[in-house]
Amino acid sequence: MAEGNHFFALLTGSNGGVGLSLAQRLLDEFMITHPSTDHLTLIITTRSAIKGAQTLSALTKHLVKVLPPDATKRIQLAHYQVDLSNLVSVEALAKALIRNYSRLDYVILNAGMGAFLGIDWLNCFVSLLKNWVAAVSYPSFKRQAVGWKTAQPASVGGEIGTVFCGNVFGHYYLVHELMGLLSAGKGRIIWTSSLEAYPWTFNIDDIEGIKASHSYESTKRLTDIISLTSELPAAAPYADPFFRTPAGTEKSRRPRMYLTHPGVCATAIIPLNIILVYCMVFSFYVARWLGSPWHTISTYSGAKAAVWIAMATDEELDAKKADRIKWGSATDRYGEELVKAVEVEGEGSEEMEELGRDCWRKMEELRINWKKRLSKR
Repeated sequence: MAEGNHFFALLTGSNGGVGLSLAQRLLDEFMITHPSTDHLTLIITTRSAIKGAQTLSALTKHLVKVLPPDATKRIQLAHYQVDLSNLVSVEALAKALIRNYSRLDYVILNAGMGAFLGIDWLNCFVSLLKNWVAAVSYPSFKRQAVGWKTAQPASVGGEIGTVFCGNVFGHYYLVHELMGLLSAGKGRIIWTSSLEAYPWTFNIDDIEGIKASHSYESTKRLTDIISLTSELPAAAPYADPFFRTPAGTEKSRRPRMYLTHPGVCATAIIPLNIILVYCMVFSFYVARWLGSPWHTISTYSGAKAAVWIAMATDEELDAKKADRIKWGSATDRYGEELVKAVEVEGEGSEEMEELGRDCWRKMEELRINWKKRLSKR
């Protein structure tokens, strides 16, 4: 088997919800889109060994029961443990992957968290009465804690915004460390954003979102900015060093960032009792029937956009200029799946270029600072 026929995918946050569906769908579509001579190694990450074992078990059952008999010969699974809000853990993962693999073709950055406390029910009901579809597409009634910070291990010291590090910076740091592997493969860096990436939640002077009332949405807006401006000239002084490969590394191409979101899925990101879960799902179906394209509801449908980016040919992505667009998983009223472009506020404007430059500058300053701290251990 030629080395070029063996592909390697890394997926963070794969133990449930959209993450597990991303893993399953990636396996399904690889078997459909690639010839029988091609092989795939899927590397999953979770925060604990128990979750990792559960995910591997679920994926192994999927291979045996759902996919064709030759799937077990063509697909290999591997698991690594990482806490993306702990930069020592992130660096350890990077070193392990560099030690064990020679390339990475697809990195799907899915792991995420929020400082969610519950629902502002009065705000929720008022929003539904005013505009049902908008209320369940772009909700602003999730109550969130403010000021969450995570202390890094004593060997490193310092604190960092918890949601910021878990959603954005941990991934950002990891991807830079893996740039040699990405440059040797297809090098597709696929971010998972959200419909809730509201501009009003993000403040460049509080890039870690420590003071933000909606820190989850702030991190998703930052994700959009970083990805969509990664190839713009204004960001080049800071993005170019980020994409630079280690000296002596075999390089076939500069990796590219792609931006996706899963639509609105029925997940347990905010714990609800069973009655409220049914109410949530019902409200999503109503929104879909009223014409919303974003209520994928099923996490498997929500995985469509990211897996499409991974499995599409270079020619297809280049023709669509896919790295300059935010792609969402969507459905029609009858649940028929599709991938749909999303308009990002400010996209293509001079203001967005300037904001992108400033975000890249601050992210690189943080990366270099934390790299120095980690190197002194």
